[in-house]
Amino acid sequence: MDKDIKSIGILLILDVKNVLTDSCNDTIHWSSYTSSKSGRIFSIPKMVEKNSRSLKAKYLKLIYNLGKAKNNGKSIIDHLAIRPKFSYWWMTLFVEKCNYAKSPQIDNIIKMMALERWLQENNYQKIQLLTADRELAMSISLLSKKLSIDFEWEKSIDSKNSSNLIKRAYHSLPNIIQSPVWLLRYTLLNWPLKGVGVKEWRSSTATTTFVSYLFNIVPESAKNGRYESYYWTKLTGVLKDDKHPANWLHIYVKDELLPLAKKARTLIRKFNNEGDGKQTHVTLASFLSLSLILQTLKDWYKVLKFKKNVCKQVQLKSDHLWPLFKKDCQDSMSGVASISNLLYFNLFEKAMNELPVQNKGCYLQENQGWEFGFISAWRSAGHGKILMGFSHSTVRYWDLRYFFDPRGYTHTGKNDLPIPDYIGVNGSVMKNSYINGDYPQERLIEVEALRYLHLCNSPTSQIKNNKNRLQARTLLVVGDYLKENTGKQLALLMAAFKDIDQSIRYIIKPHPVCPINMQDLPGLNFEISTQPIGELLLISDIVYSSSVTSAAVDAYCAGKSVITILDGRILNLSPLRGVGGVYFVSSAKELAVAINGAEVNELGQREDYFYLDMELTRWKKWLSDEKY
Repeated sequence: MDKDIKSIGILLILDVKNVLTDSCNDTIHWSSYTSSKSGRIFSIPKMVEKNSRSLKAKYLKLIYNLGKAKNNGKSIIDHLAIRPKFSYWWMTLFVEKCNYAKSPQIDNIIKMMALERWLQENNYQKIQLLTADRELAMSISLLSKKLSIDFEWEKSIDSKNSSNLIKRAYHSLPNIIQSPVWLLRYTLLNWPLKGVGVKEWRSSTATTTFVSYLFNIVPESAKNGRYESYYWTKLTGVLKDDKHPANWLHIYVKDELLPLAKKARTLIRKFNNEGDGKQTHVTLASFLSLSLILQTLKDWYKVLKFKKNVCKQVQLKSDHLWPLFKKDCQDSMSGVASISNLLYFNLFEKAMNELPVQNKGCYLQENQGWEFGFISAWRSAGHGKILMGFSHSTVRYWDLRYFFDPRGYTHTGKNDLPIPDYIGVNGSVMKNSYINGDYPQERLIEVEALRYLHLCNSPTSQIKNNKNRLQARTLLVVGDYLKENTGKQLALLMAAFKDIDQSIRYIIKPHPVCPINMQDLPGLNFEISTQPIGELLLISDIVYSSSVTSAAVDAYCAGKSVITILDGRILNLSPLRGVGGVYFVSSAKELAVAINGAEVNELGQREDYFYLDMELTRWKKWLSDEKY
């Protein structure tokens, strides 16, 4: 586009739904893939995807530089050292980078980086912004001032409203009050677990320890006092059958099976009674004590003292992005995020100090704040240098928790980033994700994908040989657990319907918590099914899913054509991003083209995505090999 024209024009930025514009000015959609090739409508999500590599690297570099920012001659990392070789910095929301749950403004920060590049390449006289997001408006205002561009903000209506008065009242409290309240509540709810399993823990003869969640437990096994988990599946049986003693440190998470700590206490005792002294179980909350609570408050006060200086440095380094960083900074330095991570750190310290010296350790790796505290506690207690973080699920390109600036992997000081000795990767796609993210390749170990072993029994061969299979292609629509996402998914399908091959057979599988009303899809000849995904894949050729559902991976590994709808409100978190043979769509036209052009894949099971072996050969090697 002619820059002379742009230099005297207005840029309209829309962060609202269902807004169409015929403005003669350039328009940027903040949360939509809507754009025009020949017009003046542009999409920030498309800009992000086009420049994904450089923007991702820029964000990781920024986070690294924040930690290295100096105040009175010392870096933030060193200022926040709460133990001789451990800095609290590694437990902050900055480092965790959980953009899809804990820190949703990260997506806006990435988009802001894309916007800044666009504004530097194109000269505008004025920016007009329509959004309900105050922090975003403030950030764009600061950027406009920095680039000498006039700015105008029109606030749109915010539909978000919490009806829970108690929660609203609690979250309105200052952090200095919220945090102690959270600590008191945690202590009261988890106090029944105090001491459970500790005796067995202290006297254990096992030399391998696993850190997991007391969650996703197989109910049928639990009734008989036998520990089986959907996280570890066949591995628990291998440990028992091979007579490999192990210690299990569980983080209790409330769920339907264990709604109260008292029930968790009973279950831990059952596990220990049935373990014949070979499998020892304890919870993290088992190590609660009044002295530990006081130590947590002491550490919290130590962090709190540096809040002002840390926030000041972050503000200086982040520049116009500060309004989007501000909440995470405050929560990290004084909020629930800080006191909860510090409590976990102290609990891990006590648990590791009371455990006989271990040779090997393994934990579920998601790079949450507590994990870095655990790594530090493990090493400070003198346990073996064979600590593995098991990457138990998929590693998605835009799940920033799994990625760091490469400089962070080079240890130069006493308070450096605590990383495990090894990371257990569960497939070639995950392995390549780490390698492409500059993770030290020598620290990667291949292990079976325990949560996906069911794919060993892929129905692909049955599909290929099914003579009774309908000749017409079948499209399986997999609904999302969020009603809004499912609605958007179906609305796009309805808009594309007239341009889709009319011989297509439609099967819709709603998420259990998000039912679908057939009246909402007039004219679409379809059936609703609640059958398991594996059974539906037997009769399906194409799978249409949201960008976050794991069912897309099952479909891909079963050899199906997969079509995924993009949501411009968030970055592309699909586990299949960058994988060949997967269609990503954002418009009715793109969806129709994808469905009509999708091939019926009978290519056989795509085993290269995950490492699948029911014998767990790789895991057995890790358990037995003294090198790792």
